[in-house]
Amino acid sequence: MVKVLFRTVVAAAGSLAIALLTFQFFHGNATIAAIFLLLGIVLVGAYGTRTEAIAASVSATVCLDYLFIPPIGKITIADPQGWIVLTVFLAVSVVATNLSARLRRQRDELAVRQTDREKLHALNRAILLSDSGARQLLRLLVNKCMELFTFEEAALFENGSGEIYRSSHDGAISESDLRKAARSGAIQTTGRATVLPIALGNKIYGSFAFVGAPLSVGLLQSMANTIAVGLAQAQTQEAANRAEAVRKSEELKSVIIDSLAHELKTPLTAIEAAAEMLHSGRVSEEQRADLISVVQQESQRLRRLMGEAIHLARIEAKRFKLERQAVPVGPMIREAIDSLGQRGASHPIHLEIPETPLAILADPELISQSIKQLLDNAIKYSPAGKSITVSAAEEGGLVSIAVRDEGQGLTELEQSRVFDKFYRAKRDRAAVPGTGMGLAIAREIAEAHGGSILVESRLGQGSRFTVTLPAAHKPALAEITKT
Repeated sequence: MVKVLFRTVVAAAGSLAIALLTFQFFHGNATIAAIFLLLGIVLVGAYGTRTEAIAASVSATVCLDYLFIPPIGKITIADPQGWIVLTVFLAVSVVATNLSARLRRQRDELAVRQTDREKLHALNRAILLSDSGARQLLRLLVNKCMELFTFEEAALFENGSGEIYRSSHDGAISESDLRKAARSGAIQTTGRATVLPIALGNKIYGSFAFVGAPLSVGLLQSMANTIAVGLAQAQTQEAANRAEAVRKSEELKSVIIDSLAHELKTPLTAIEAAAEMLHSGRVSEEQRADLISVVQQESQRLRRLMGEAIHLARIEAKRFKLERQAVPVGPMIREAIDSLGQRGASHPIHLEIPETPLAILADPELISQSIKQLLDNAIKYSPAGKSITVSAAEEGGLVSIAVRDEGQGLTELEQSRVFDKFYRAKRDRAAVPGTGMGLAIAREIAEAHGGSILVESRLGQGSRFTVTLPAAHKPALAEITKT
């Protein structure tokens, strides 16, 4: 009230100042005084309130009478024409004040609408440019509305999944209000919260609630439509992701079956031939031992192929659970080498492991499978007699395990694709048996542990595959022991 009173007094004093200046410089010219006073009233009406404009009008009328209409220096009017002049001046002042107030109100409304349009445009742009998943998009909607409209709290309910995305877990927006608005399709106000149904056409996608300054009905409807577009996009994206996952799963099954069917022919043929010769009984003891060895080796190969297929299928379907514990690196590598059996006999394998014991925080079975895949890959793609080097080192809380071979190496293109599922270089497809699953399995296992795998290779000089995993230090070991 003090501020309003002060501004009103200033507006009236402004008219007085204009009248005195006009009287001083234009020697009491009533016409010029009326023009300047009217200009002052219009300016007050344009930039002030209606009360201030009326105060300026009354003050200007009194000043015009006192200083410019005879008798000068008195608030009396001797000539009837003076009454006409003052009445017309006051009427024009009031009309100008109303027009100025109306223009100011329209200007303010246009400014508010422009601001609202900019906020809606920013919200819509954030939705269209989002390349994240469906859940991330819905969280983005809530956070963006909080940022643009300065809500105290916001929540979004999505019908499809029944999930609620909130800006705050402890707030005034209840789940029942969100579900009720989504069912009824009507705007509701409960306490401090405003709840909007989110719909496009006849389909309701959910509801949105906020706590904050009230918004106009038009803005509420526009905001609801924009959020509905985001919800529709999220649901469409989720459906597309499910369809793509099904397609990839079917494609993976088909590729695995085709690859296994091709790779199983060789060991099955060898086993079948050895079995027929053993069954015939026309073999010496030495041949019998060789044939039994062939059956054993090819059976192990079959077991390995089936194991790779099962591991890859579980990894692809995210159906494996990590049982993390401290795994000593040295014993784990030696066990992986021993498991190679006859396959590792044709290559000298050198170990470069520091004397200080190293340990990683990992699932022992899975990480051992990953190292076996790297060793098997090195054996397959190295000429017989060439050495394979396995090294380990720790730096910055990470343990790196590297397997280096002396094979023919990889081109840059092959290095970029070597970890893809079922990828095999053209020159290796006929010469080296395999399905192309081994390195893909090794990568998936490493990444599931929060680690990484990379390859360094030069043509004619061999390749080096390095797995980097979190180290298990003493605090971690103690924690694992407690659990």
